[in-house]
Amino acid sequence: MLPDRERNALREIELELQASDPAFAAAFAGRTLREARRWNLLLVLCDVTAVVMLVVGLFARDAALVLWGTVAAGALVAWHIARAETARKSAPDGTTAATDSL
Repeated sequence: MLPDRERNALREIELELQASDPAFAAAFAGRTLREARRWNLLLVLCDVTAVVMLVVGLFARDAALVLWGTVAAGALVAWHIARAETARKSAPDGTTAATDSL
């Protein structure tokens, strides 16, 4: 465990870094690259599931599958837009954040 003086010094450095370059600081905070890949994989699997629900519902003439496939597709579009906005806001200088890449 670090002494209080060193812990405070590290906290001050962290605050200065966040203030001067938030995109760089965000790349090291929170999520890892592996975690971002898992979320991307989950999003792709959800996309495939929604498309399969729509196609099977249309061919089977099952209104419930078509309805839920449409609802899922709408929710996934919102999820894609939210992720794109988050990626755009996390990198205001035009570079992409390391957590958003595959």
